[in-house]
Amino acid sequence: MADQEESRQALRPAAGAMLVTTLAEEMARLKKSPEWQSGDRHAVSLVKNGPLNLLLIALKKGARLSEHHTRGPIALQVLAGKIEFDAAGQRVAAKVGSLLALDRDVAHSVEAVAESIALLTTAIG
Repeated sequence: MADQEESRQALRPAAGAMLVTTLAEEMARLKKSPEWQSGDRHAVSLVKNGPLNLLLIALKKGARLSEHHTRGPIALQVLAGKIEFDAAGQRVAAKVGSLLALDRDVAHSVEAVAESIALLTTAIG
């Protein structure tokens, strides 16, 4: 329990503080959540500091994020599984280790080809 409390506090560090976590631990915690167990997707914010947001997203096979756009640039890194990413008239099969980046206001959608986890970085300011 103390470990979970420390992790929650570390996820939104105070001004001047440093975040220390491991993506493997965060991925395991995400997949143990009731939201993941009962739904086809779940996401948690790892860092939220002004315009910067790091979101860990888990998608079950077949889960889709319908076409949408963001107010700021984004980067998406696939940590587990495989996704299909559609943007700017292109479809990319992104697997573990893939890094995708988009400028703001570019319409895009995501579909999980396999159970997947990705790290989404947004900068909205």
